[in-house]
Amino acid sequence: MSINNPNVENTETSALVADLEHLTTTLIAIKAKKGPATPEAKDRVRYNALRHGFTGQVLIMTPEEREKFDAFTKGMMTDLAPAGTHETFLANSIAEEAWRLNQIRARCVNLSAVGDFEGAGDKYTPMEGIENAVIDSVVARDQSKELALMSIYAQRTQRAYEKYKKDLKELQANRKANEEAEQEEARLLFQLADTQGLAYDPRKDGFVFSLHQIRVRTERHHKLILAKRTERDYRERNNLTEITKAAGKAAY
Repeated sequence: MSINNPNVENTETSALVADLEHLTTTLIAIKAKKGPATPEAKDRVRYNALRHGFTGQVLIMTPEEREKFDAFTKGMMTDLAPAGTHETFLANSIAEEAWRLNQIRARCVNLSAVGDFEGAGDKYTPMEGIENAVIDSVVARDQSKELALMSIYAQRTQRAYEKYKKDLKELQANRKANEEAEQEEARLLFQLADTQGLAYDPRKDGFVFSLHQIRVRTERHHKLILAKRTERDYRERNNLTEITKAAGKAAY
């Protein structure tokens, strides 16, 4: 046994040390490795990442695609105008799902284009004017599995898009309704203080609006009241009432 044989024990220890050194060297090499070395291998890795762009939670794409994606997302976020973390999450999710829908549609169209390039309908020698229909039919037959997957992805993506859009719409409607109610309360409390000759501090009532914002809202509120009161006189003075009546009769 190795307990009674120092030479055997030394040999085993040396082998263990050698294994540890080899393992350490390997781990260092793996850590230092940055990825594919050749340009061809790098291109394969860049474009392979696109294969799971429809189902993966993390969007992986080429730098060129990323630039287009960022521009698209920025436009969507501007249009949706989210406020706060929750709304921003939903708006960003809508943008990502919309991007996926565009990608899926483009992939389906590209399948027909590839079929044209590869001469999918050549052996059928179609009559003039129906080449595209033949190519589409051949692609639909030969790429049925790919098209079926694209259809499934599209349906899932469309459902997610509609859900996120519905959630955002409800969230924004609730937020705007709450803001409107709070602004109206602030306006009434400001008017009360103003009629009593007192200074008004909206922060004491728990409002985040500035005094300037409340003043502007109050002025607009009374301008609208005045505008509604003078609307009838304005219409009569400019003969708009008769014009409206005449337009109504002409419509029948």
